[in-house]
Amino acid sequence: MEREMKKLKSFFRRRGGECEGSSFVELAIVLPIFLLMFVPAVDIGRALYAAIEVSSAAEAGAMYGMQNPGDIAGMEAASQSGASNLAGVTATATYGCECSDGSSASALCTSTPTTCTYNYVTYIDVVATAPYVTTFKYPGLPSPMNITRETRMRVGGD
Repeated sequence: MEREMKKLKSFFRRRGGECEGSSFVELAIVLPIFLLMFVPAVDIGRALYAAIEVSSAAEAGAMYGMQNPGDIAGMEAASQSGASNLAGVTATATYGCECSDGSSASALCTSTPTTCTYNYVTYIDVVATAPYVTTFKYPGLPSPMNITRETRMRVGGD
């Protein structure tokens, strides 16, 4: 039994000697494939994070607008500060009135719509936009692209 174990050990030693460096060859083959899968996954994660931040920025501006409907500059500032982790965030805010069916819009509610069938509503609308640049150029995707989110809320009405 002991003799057979020695033969088995020597057999594996001889076989192991022929395989030196094979793990480096395997690494050289697998590493580029792994990187080709890993880098786009990180890029997608960054884009989703930016989209969530831009959406939160639009909601922050709209929430400020719910309390101060006429303060458009304040809504835009609140929206920009809502995405403080992203650079280059821009926001545009509007306040207005329209009929409940979406017709006869009036900017800044200077005059209430008189042609409404039922009633009119006042609303705020905040659009936040941030530029996003991918890590690498991908076919079919523009490298500098804009991520835009809009939040529209009803403030009141008649």
